[in-house]
Amino acid sequence: MKSWGALVTLSLAYFIIVIDTTIMNVSISVLVVDLNTTVTGIQAAISIYAMVMASLMLIGGRLSDVIGSKRTFLIGLIIYSVGTTLASLSYSLPAMVVGWSVLEGVGAALMIPTVQVLLRKKYSGADLAFSYGIISAVAAVGAALGPIVGGFFTTYISWRWAFRAELIIAIIVLILARALQQDERTATRPKFDYVGGLLSIVGWSSIVLGILLAQQYGFFLAKEPFVIGGLEIAPLGLSISPVMAGFGSLVIMLLFRWEHRMEEQNKDGLFKPSILKSPYLKPGIAVRFVQMAITAGFLYVFPLMLQLTFEYNAMQTGVALMPFSLSLLVMAVIGARLSSRFYANRLIIVGFIIAVVGLVSIGSSIQPSITPQELAMGSLFGLGLGLIASQLLNLILSLVPPKQTAETAGLNSTFEQMGNAIGVALIGGVMLGALTIGLQGGITASAIIPDQAKAPLINGVEESVQLMSDTQLGEALAAAGAQETISIEMLDIYNLARTGAFKVAVGLLTFFALIALILSLWLPKRKLVESEQKEEAFGG
Repeated sequence: MKSWGALVTLSLAYFIIVIDTTIMNVSISVLVVDLNTTVTGIQAAISIYAMVMASLMLIGGRLSDVIGSKRTFLIGLIIYSVGTTLASLSYSLPAMVVGWSVLEGVGAALMIPTVQVLLRKKYSGADLAFSYGIISAVAAVGAALGPIVGGFFTTYISWRWAFRAELIIAIIVLILARALQQDERTATRPKFDYVGGLLSIVGWSSIVLGILLAQQYGFFLAKEPFVIGGLEIAPLGLSISPVMAGFGSLVIMLLFRWEHRMEEQNKDGLFKPSILKSPYLKPGIAVRFVQMAITAGFLYVFPLMLQLTFEYNAMQTGVALMPFSLSLLVMAVIGARLSSRFYANRLIIVGFIIAVVGLVSIGSSIQPSITPQELAMGSLFGLGLGLIASQLLNLILSLVPPKQTAETAGLNSTFEQMGNAIGVALIGGVMLGALTIGLQGGITASAIIPDQAKAPLINGVEESVQLMSDTQLGEALAAAGAQETISIEMLDIYNLARTGAFKVAVGLLTFFALIALILSLWLPKRKLVESEQKEEAFGG
């Protein structure tokens, strides 16, 4: 590695973007009080952040071609800095939404695709493979460190300093940005596709919002009607989730139709649909999509398991995740160094095999009497994920000419965010479903709970089941005036049902990993270093 400046700069930028998506999850109760709002309001802010990022990724990738990759990155960094400053000063939910959800989301969407473009401009061969491995590792480690960083600031200082720390790092990135390669001056720059941009925003945001609403309103049938201004929306008893996701899918189909037309007329569109005809690009993006769903799902399930089963606080949870984070980082670095010796597809396949073994080991160890030490196989899963991360992103971008890196990165980043949203939504929905079934079965089979009390309890589970710790459940039962014998029985039933829900969640992650393993068989047989040295074949 001859020049570290650009890699350090871009890694720091990527780190604050990724850590921002998890850093506030452990501070919800404090935010509710400080901002005088509700848990639903804070969850809405988190959802809007994910939605803004997903809907603007293609636009961020395209602006890299229109105004230059470094300029797009710096504009995104400045917008992000303004957003995190406003978020740190927020004393109301609307201000938090504008600063955190909207401005930071816009800034992140401009920066993420350009990070990949700037890396490819600065590095090649083994250095590029190493750089992509580090960026991917930084992303996963940042997501894992989010809870401990957020927990530290919230517990010992203030959640506001989490945003202020991001601002300090953003200023450092701005100073270090001189290490980034300057944009090349061209006689003519492509025009921006405003129609395509509008369709992208409406389509992707509708799909993501539909997915994010599934837990509350149901995946298919409506748990409760969606209400806007007193108007209840539940057509034919359907949840708003499939309605919005279906509408978004239709808009995305229209987007691809529009972009096909723009390309046929040789006009500047948001992206060229013909890039999807590049050999192996579709399976590459598909594998990346599933990998991101697995990663997001794991980083949702594992901390939740630690916090509810062992009642860890935010700091303890972050520390418990360190073996996973460190093993991922180490293997990402090692995997990048292996790029010149082994084919990328084979390393990815080996990575998924290791990840599957790690998940199976975790799933088999989940029992009501489990100890924290028995979850140590999360480090094995981290090793597999790190090996995958060191290869996959570089492999995807090596499948297209360098001049198409920006739009390919935008398209790939869009599906990454979709993977994040779908992974968490599916895992969350499946866990609640498994918890409901387990509780209903336990209540029905109980010999201690009176028969006349079983029906009301089962109905209550159907209407308001949620994941909670033993302490939270005990307090809820005491507040409801439950008898001691019934409380003890319900705690035992809930413990078994909660354990079963976590076991099902890990099983679903294992299933996803097996799907990704199968999809990876369609990836090209290629050494990444060699492919980068042959860019001239693309006319780069």
